[in-house]
Amino acid sequence: MPIQRSEAIVLRRQDLRETSLILTFYTKDFGKVKGILRGVRGQRGQYGGGSFEILSHDEIIFYDRKKSDIFTTSQCDLIDFFGPIRESLEKLAYAAYMAELLDSVTTLGDKNEQVFDLLLNSLKLLSGEASSRRVARIFEIKLLSFLGIMPALESCANCAKTVDSSAKFSVAQGGLICKDCFKSDENAHSIMQGTVKFIEHIRALPFEKVARVKVANAVGRELESTLRKFLDYHIERRLKSLKFIKEIEKS
Repeated sequence: MPIQRSEAIVLRRQDLRETSLILTFYTKDFGKVKGILRGVRGQRGQYGGGSFEILSHDEIIFYDRKKSDIFTTSQCDLIDFFGPIRESLEKLAYAAYMAELLDSVTTLGDKNEQVFDLLLNSLKLLSGEASSRRVARIFEIKLLSFLGIMPALESCANCAKTVDSSAKFSVAQGGLICKDCFKSDENAHSIMQGTVKFIEHIRALPFEKVARVKVANAVGRELESTLRKFLDYHIERRLKSLKFIKEIEKS
């Protein structure tokens, strides 16, 4: 690969030796990439500001290293630091969760510009007055949709028949199941029609309109619980940011 340039958002940071870093970026043009940055730790380094901090929106220049999937990053210029997020522990916790979730469900080099725009727009929305929880739920629903792993909501996930209001949500089956299939998952749980409609509504709306969508408290609670169970089942690793969120909510 020749020298490349792209917008990128830092998902993860790892110290390397005394002066270097390995950063995991989600880029607009190449999907998730890992880059080594030399000489950035210590006194001042060769980069300015917070361009290599987690959640920073940067423009990066990078190129191949032989026999390695970690690129050499030769330039990393800050576009947005999302200061309002960093001034709030709650916002920071939810932003870190979105970054960790994205990192956990994507592979290196799998380009998806919709996903990049989703993360960027979600961080911008979180920087404003929007509820952190609502932004996280919007991010989860959109991410599942863009990655093609949305729960089945229009037909039974087990037999493909049309479902009605009696349907239950099955984490194991991957969506709603009809009453004829309840025996396929005894752990399936009832779900309100309002919750199902909210998921479908958010999935279908363009992002610029989702910020205005309101959610009833009962629907919000059920939505959070349902998506959490679904994601936990389908993601192999435990997300550390969830523990951070729980600790903040207790305080």
